[in-house]
Amino acid sequence: MPIIVIDNQYPHYKNKEVVEVWLRALEKHPQPEGLFTPLVQTMVKSTKAGLNVFSAYQTNPGKYEEARAYFAEFMTEFFEVEGYSYDFSTWMTIEEAMGSIGQKAPER
Repeated sequence: MPIIVIDNQYPHYKNKEVVEVWLRALEKHPQPEGLFTPLVQTMVKSTKAGLNVFSAYQTNPGKYEEARAYFAEFMTEFFEVEGYSYDFSTWMTIEEAMGSIGQKAPER
């Protein structure tokens, strides 16, 4: 089951604006049931460059496309925040990665 990872970055001075946009986005786009399971819902770190917010969600079987579309739409809410950027990526579990090359993951 693919894992959707979203890594956000923005300047410290934009924090109030980002939080306001995030709260509006949560209201406008409530998390749908049955598409994904949060692995890391929200982790925040402060650096000299600004704030970094990280989230990871494991998609449920057969729901990747719907989950990807949900997050892609959710993230558009931040497009107008100056200095805001994010990486949106899909990761595989080790079992999926090994399976994609015809191998079985070792027992751990």
